[in-house]
Amino acid sequence: MKILVIQQKMIGDVLVSSIICNNLRKAYPEAQIDYLVYESTKTVLEGNTAIDRIVYFEAKHRNSFTAFMRFVWGIRSEKYDLIIDAYSKLESWLIVLLSGSKRRISYKKRGREFLYTDNVPFALYPKTNMGLAIERRLSLLQPLQLDIVVDPLPKLFVTHAEQEAAQALLEKHQVDRRKKTVMISLLGSEEIKTYPLPYMATVVDYIAQQADVNILFNYFPNQIDKAKQIFDACLPSTQKQIYFEVLGHDLRSFIGLMHACDLIIGNDGGSINMAKALNKPSFIIFSPWIEQKIWATFEDGLYHQSVHLKEFVPVLFHKNSEKELKAKAIDLYQEFSPALFEEKLGVFLRATLALERLPNTLEIKTIRLPISALIITFNEEKHLQSVLDDLDFADEIIVVDSFSTDKTAEIVQNFPTATLVQHAFVDYSSQRNFAISCAKNNWILFLDADERFTPALKDEVIATIQEKNPKSAYFFYRTFMFQDQELHYSGWQTDKIFRLFQKNKAQYTTVRLVHEKLLVQGPIGKLKHKLIHFSYTSYQSYKDKMVSYGKLKAREKNNSGMWVTPLHLYLHPAYKFLYQYLIRLGFLDGKKGLIICYLNALSVYVRYEELRKK
Repeated sequence: MKILVIQQKMIGDVLVSSIICNNLRKAYPEAQIDYLVYESTKTVLEGNTAIDRIVYFEAKHRNSFTAFMRFVWGIRSEKYDLIIDAYSKLESWLIVLLSGSKRRISYKKRGREFLYTDNVPFALYPKTNMGLAIERRLSLLQPLQLDIVVDPLPKLFVTHAEQEAAQALLEKHQVDRRKKTVMISLLGSEEIKTYPLPYMATVVDYIAQQADVNILFNYFPNQIDKAKQIFDACLPSTQKQIYFEVLGHDLRSFIGLMHACDLIIGNDGGSINMAKALNKPSFIIFSPWIEQKIWATFEDGLYHQSVHLKEFVPVLFHKNSEKELKAKAIDLYQEFSPALFEEKLGVFLRATLALERLPNTLEIKTIRLPISALIITFNEEKHLQSVLDDLDFADEIIVVDSFSTDKTAEIVQNFPTATLVQHAFVDYSSQRNFAISCAKNNWILFLDADERFTPALKDEVIATIQEKNPKSAYFFYRTFMFQDQELHYSGWQTDKIFRLFQKNKAQYTTVRLVHEKLLVQGPIGKLKHKLIHFSYTSYQSYKDKMVSYGKLKAREKNNSGMWVTPLHLYLHPAYKFLYQYLIRLGFLDGKKGLIICYLNALSVYVRYEELRKK
């Protein structure tokens, strides 16, 4: 098997995308795995045995059509069985189009789906603390359904000679190796990615005041003037802790030097990504226009942390596009005073300087979003554990239980992130409104115990609540499950219900006691992916539910003064049955459709029978 992975970008991207090669090697140990990158990025791949051959995309291939086409035909002649395109831009599209590879995987983007056999959704928001940069790369492996434990951490390999050279450099400049050594990522790749120099000097002063450490500056030789500005702006006491001339002469010597350091602090960029690949603690100061959610990888609130102006002054980012933020980056940087994150930096320093070494294993955590997930229950022990497991992204889960007599309460109490509230049931609308009153967050996600998320729906919810201008409420379409089989018709093919809304813009009306109505102020949206509804588990349980609904409907209509006649008692249920079975195509669901249509008609009969008794 021959595999080509494409990533024609800068050092940080190439290093991060190497995890694709690393995991392919675990899954296919005998395969030939090649990696197509810019020649300037090859340094971070040295020593990586997961890669058989590095294919270089050179400047001449970009500047000459003839050279480019020779390159493309060279790729075609390799007859790759699989191509994974993590770049997905014009250069790689042409390579993929003419490659002749039978299987081609990349991100799903409008207008280019025909290029690939597998188009993977391009995630907009991270689901874990791995960060989008990692999650997006790993998503490209999903179509292969690899039978391995995926390793998400990029790797750098430092030779013994490189380690010795770094040690010799430190000894030459009389760096005290009894102390911890902090590397400062001093300058970004451009001005709009570089924390203001006077502010950076203040950060370096703060580090020196917190601990007696060695401080190294990471900069390119052509950046020495700016590096000197920062050094000169530091306090004299800080300058004594800085070893200004300890500098790697090339990228590999920097990697060796970083390997000898204990942690890194400073601007986002390749040096941070390399430090993380060497398992070094990191504290990143992001540019105001860079999306933190992409490159804040493996954040754990302790050993890997980052700061962004948006978390301190969010009003500055309201309704601004990336292009607008980029244009205003220099001005926004001036608002990003070191005082804003001084406390957070102090926590990081205390945690990391106390370490002998960072643990080799990273704890992958699901990101919990400001959503209150609400469930109302009565005797739901069969369903409850599964629906609770689906809600791992919500930072609050509240189960309002009507004094169940089975193990419902026990399941909730044993679930670490769920809260049990016991409240007597009067009707569905009142119970839901009570649950809302218990919620701390503005975003409300209501689920019934017999409903389940699909991974795609979960991703859509996560993306929806983080939109800049979200709707007030959202409909979910539902797939009705008859035991473990999907019911395609019988009136359920267009079933939809409000499940996600903003608390300050919606409330359940008390007019309806069952099939409650949500009153919404503002625009309404609908989600594309469906909720799975395991409503029918057995004939008796569904019959009991329909009878209960019928009685509640009767209570709802009791005050209307309706006089029930035989027409109501028999014709309305008959109409309900015929409408669902014939007009709504229930007969196409076979025996399942017949049962569902009958039981729904039974609910109508119970309603009028209860009203007749009044």
